[in-house]
Amino acid sequence: MDMTSRFDIQVQAITRRRFGQWGLAAAASGVAGCGGGGGGEPIVEPPAKAGTLEIVAGALGGGGFAISKGEMVRLPAELTGLSFDSKRDLQFVGVYGRDSRVGRRTHDGVSSFAPTYPHYFTGHLFDAMDRYLVTTGGGSVHYLQGETPVLLAGGGTNTGLVDGVGASASLFYFDSPLLARDGLVYFIDQDPQKGFQPMLRTLGTDGTVKTLLPLPRGSLLLESATGGVRRHTKFAGDPYEWADLVLVGGEYQWRVLPNQWPFDHWTPLMKVQRDQDVYWALTEGLGTREWVIAHIDLSGVTPSGVWKLRGRKVTVVREPSNTAPGALFVACSDPLEGGTEVVACRLEMPTTAVSRWLGAPANAGEVDGQSQARFSFVRGVEALPDGAGGLILLENQRGNSSEAAPAPALRSVSASGQVSTWSLEPRGNRMAIAYGHLIAYDTQNRALIRTSTNGQSAWQTWVSSSYFASGGRHDPGVQVLRTDTTGLLWFATRYSPQPGDGDAYFGRANGNALVGAIDANGQVKIVAGDPQALYTPQSYPPLAQRPWYMDIADMAFEGGTAQVSWVLCNRVELDGATNFVRFHPELVRIDTQGIQRFALSLEIDRNLPISEAPFKQICVLPGRPGEVFLSSACGVHRWTQAKGLELLAGQAEFTPGGVLLGQLPAGLNLVKFLAPGVDRRSLYVGSENSVLKLVLPD
Repeated sequence: MDMTSRFDIQVQAITRRRFGQWGLAAAASGVAGCGGGGGGEPIVEPPAKAGTLEIVAGALGGGGFAISKGEMVRLPAELTGLSFDSKRDLQFVGVYGRDSRVGRRTHDGVSSFAPTYPHYFTGHLFDAMDRYLVTTGGGSVHYLQGETPVLLAGGGTNTGLVDGVGASASLFYFDSPLLARDGLVYFIDQDPQKGFQPMLRTLGTDGTVKTLLPLPRGSLLLESATGGVRRHTKFAGDPYEWADLVLVGGEYQWRVLPNQWPFDHWTPLMKVQRDQDVYWALTEGLGTREWVIAHIDLSGVTPSGVWKLRGRKVTVVREPSNTAPGALFVACSDPLEGGTEVVACRLEMPTTAVSRWLGAPANAGEVDGQSQARFSFVRGVEALPDGAGGLILLENQRGNSSEAAPAPALRSVSASGQVSTWSLEPRGNRMAIAYGHLIAYDTQNRALIRTSTNGQSAWQTWVSSSYFASGGRHDPGVQVLRTDTTGLLWFATRYSPQPGDGDAYFGRANGNALVGAIDANGQVKIVAGDPQALYTPQSYPPLAQRPWYMDIADMAFEGGTAQVSWVLCNRVELDGATNFVRFHPELVRIDTQGIQRFALSLEIDRNLPISEAPFKQICVLPGRPGEVFLSSACGVHRWTQAKGLELLAGQAEFTPGGVLLGQLPAGLNLVKFLAPGVDRRSLYVGSENSVLKLVLPD
């Protein structure tokens, strides 16, 4: 085995001789990994629509926000405050990751999303003055004036519940708010001075907060038969209890109703208009994973008008109407599938027609075919060009919400969008095509395994090496596996002192950082790094002294006469106490003459958590020398030495706006992979549940 010495003393020479010139002889396979530009690739006519984002396979549903032609075609799984004002305009707050937005749809059908708010921004309802109430954290209630939250009540003290007006009042929670016929908003708070005992309180239009009386735990507020306040209580093993709020002798009391429905598995959602004791309720189908809503009468009448739902999380809201029962709108979502669909109906049970109104079904994965194919990339995916203009995909986790442990899968996507799932079960978490085989890194055995590129043979162990592990109890092992333009297979490991990354999360064990190559005979040679140099946060070299190979996130190979290769480094900065400070991403260019390093702007993805690297992958295309394509959380970028970074598609910041096709930059949502397309003018891009083609401008 070929070893290198520590740090940069010999790395420059080794890099020029081996990493730049691919000094190990190997037979070219004709298929390259991401960035490979070798022979054997099909010649395809350039796409007609240059500078566009097109769908290849999958669906545009899933999480996030998107408006297309004035219609909300994509909603996040978390919706709060679905409510109509007196003009019959709908408003809500959608939450997607760290992104919260106010969504609106007017009675005339015009849709819009407000700018991003902090993730703890929560919508509730319209009050008697048609003001939309929200909470922004810190024990206070605001109303929206345009896009600006204006304090209505709360923030007075953090020691207990205090009644008062505006900022002099204090509250801790604003749960289960209900606008009653008397114009007050009733809500459930919790008193921290009394063991967080639930308390019923009111909020007036002038910001006056009053405490009325305690409630049992596990209560929610619903409209009573007379337009007042009714509670439904179910806590632990206690039976259901319904009670009305009444005022007797100047004191508020709960009057338990004589009728208590006997249905143990139903949860009430909203009162049915014009029916005194009938409520919409939700349950899970017995013995199934199906969720349904129905009418239930407190007198114990059997549920009627049962509807089967797409999702397990359901919100219902009624459109106001002065003449006839308004339409009922039902928002159905499943957080595990990532999407929300709002459907509309008229209250004419049981023959009511149901139609989609906003959003789209979640479109879970596992479906093959041409036009109906579905993917699930939320938990990660690895993509390889198959040498015929298509892709081989490793979906790390697939399956719908009914499965406790979704399994990974290998799938093929042709250039025309035909999708098929391999019968061969995947192994490992990194893949490459080299020497006529599909090769993967088996984490458990710390070995490279291989199978035929069509998946028709079983996995076999190919190469085992201690170099594949960077050395820790929870070592992720090989983190980059790429093939260069000559067909030679390269790998990289790294030790990261960043909390939450591999060993670092479990006590920051010793680790290593290596770059090596493996020839067709399975011989491993180390090209950069010292296998004997084990690092800890205390011994991690300072940023200015750290060799390029210690922070590798991805590699790409341009080839050519100068044998140009590119390395994406997410360089980690630590403070004096060996704590993570920030990333300093950079591109490293290596050729026969040496190394050049180019810093990448930290302005990209500045809304990401500081511990998340701003760039994920790089890719180069044959016939486009000097161009490097990079993926960030929600965007694809191009880097050239002349222009630096350019945003090609999606968003520069972590503000998911859904996948919107069309002219660039179009729209992307959570970029999961980047791979060479069918020709020099296209890239494949994976989003949450779609494979897209980015047709590059000249």
